[in-house]
Amino acid sequence: MGRLLKVPSVRQRHIARVREMATTWLDWKRLGPLTGQFQSLIADEVKADTRKLSSNDAFLKGLNEDTGQEGFRGRESMMSIKSFAEQRRAHLLHHPDLRKPGE
Repeated sequence: MGRLLKVPSVRQRHIARVREMATTWLDWKRLGPLTGQFQSLIADEVKADTRKLSSNDAFLKGLNEDTGQEGFRGRESMMSIKSFAEQRRAHLLHHPDLRKPGE
């Protein structure tokens, strides 16, 4: 990847795609409804799963709420998908290469 990104045209296309992902797809107004649809689609299967590693409640809250639960190593905190998307989006949009105009 490092060698490819040294090629200016490839680097420009890569930066443009990452910028589009950050501005469009990591926007919770767009991503939230999609993840909600996917969660609804698999909710019954997750509930019926007898070998899941976390509770059904954690699955349901996992989209919008940071949660914590007891695990093998004590209390574990779980970042929600919403928190992850928002933090990742903010990080990418503040990256110096993505802030340069024309790339």
